Amino acid sequence: MMKKNTISKVIFAALFSLPLVSVAGQQNSQGCSVEELAAHNALSEVEKQKFYGFEGSGIPCSTEMKALTDEWKELNSSAAKQRGRDRFNENKYGMFIHWGLYSTYGGVYKGKKMEDGGTGPRVAEWVMRRKEIPRTEYEQQAKNFNPQKFNADEWVAIAKAAGMKYIVMGSKHHEGFAMFDSEVSDFNIVDATPFGRDAIKEMEIAAKKAGIDFGVYYSNALDWRSGGDSGHKDYGPAAGIKARRALFINKFDPAPTSFDDYIRNKSIPQVKELLANYDLSQIWFDTPAYIPPKHSMEFYRLVNDANPEILVNARIGNGFGDIGTPGDNVIPDKSSANTWEGIATTNHSWGFKSYDTDWKSPKETLYWLIANVSKGGNFLLNVGPDADGVIPKESADILKQVGQWLSVNGEAIYDSQPWKVDHEGPTKIDMKGTKHREENKVTFDFQENDFWFTTRENKVYVVSFTKPKSSSISVKSLQGLDIKSIKVLGQEGKVTWKNAADAIDIQLPKLESKSIGYALEITL
Repeated sequence: MMKKNTISKVIFAALFSLPLVSVAGQQNSQGCSVEELAAHNALSEVEKQKFYGFEGSGIPCSTEMKALTDEWKELNSSAAKQRGRDRFNENKYGMFIHWGLYSTYGGVYKGKKMEDGGTGPRVAEWVMRRKEIPRTEYEQQAKNFNPQKFNADEWVAIAKAAGMKYIVMGSKHHEGFAMFDSEVSDFNIVDATPFGRDAIKEMEIAAKKAGIDFGVYYSNALDWRSGGDSGHKDYGPAAGIKARRALFINKFDPAPTSFDDYIRNKSIPQVKELLANYDLSQIWFDTPAYIPPKHSMEFYRLVNDANPEILVNARIGNGFGDIGTPGDNVIPDKSSANTWEGIATTNHSWGFKSYDTDWKSPKETLYWLIANVSKGGNFLLNVGPDADGVIPKESADILKQVGQWLSVNGEAIYDSQPWKVDHEGPTKIDMKGTKHREENKVTFDFQENDFWFTTRENKVYVVSFTKPKSSSISVKSLQGLDIKSIKVLGQEGKVTWKNAADAIDIQLPKLESKSIGYALEITL
């Protein structure tokens, strides 16, 4: 983010070096002062995203954005919305599911892997864009999608055994293919495939039966089949200015339609179908690069009118979401009391990638969970089922081991809040994205004096991934607290403690759990 004195310099330079007109393509700048508009135009497209804190084509100084932001604030602060946030925070840990027509490719097109040339991200669900598969050819792939091994009860059972409290499943990704029965477009799993079943409905029913909240992912702004280009052509920057996420859109075989027509004729109507026909706890929108604020607010208003307790993620665009997201496979550096959700893959791809076997270990997965939760967020962990409808065994096995840990230590996770400190200890791990993890091999060899903290009511929880060699530990962050009692979660045994010079020294009983590490409950 640019500092205020830098902004002042930008304004000064802009006033004397740039024409005093908007260079924001068809973005609405009405209501902005000359100085505000000059400062806006002096920022690069990437700088705008970082400075404003959102993607979308909205200009915060404009009359339009001010009015829509006021409307959003009122809806976002309702009692019903707070009930949705409370339930979301209680859940803490969920399953993300990326499954679609792209799963039939497994990350390979005509013998070429995703890494073997192409344009755009290398994750498997981007095969249509990266390999520039024409729309008519891609449509024919639906005839090969017949996942006879798909069993919604089995998928939900895996989530439940993992200790996950909610599920978010892809209902339409950027390929434009709907995983539900849609009257809006027959390019869907019921009408276009030999399978002929509504996977979203089956998952919704199975989740409800198991007591797990259910939500959907829907790519509202980007649709390579039907003309969704995230607003680049109609609302992006003027010619000659480098756009954000320019490689995301379909330039190889674009649909002959405007972005507004795509929103009006497909995206909004399908979201209406999802809201009318499925019992949802959240909707996960995506890729809002240059979506105009009027459309972001239309989606938000639509969801709110259907059920104000349904939460919407920040990728609705223009700052109008309920749930923040630090990024794909990103763990933020600092804690936040806002409602947010970290998301991660179990390997390096969201969709099924047949040759990607670099799975997160149970310990790494637990680290991702506690690193997000200790900073105040939820954690949504992805699985990518294959074309037959099977969640890879490696994913299921890892999730089961995490679930075993949570069955003992879940009190430190569910319905928790960030404490004054999220971590103490010598081990520092940065997670800055899918490619970052893939290229920087990280070992998760934590030390005895690495501790993570959460809190709930009058309790502080201390989590360690490493059992001490002796029965004694020292926790610096607990110094000065009026401690009433300490116990090891999941077992009996006396715990004693005393004040030391710069820490609380704790004497543990013999740790009985064979799971990873242990957790303490500190009652104040």
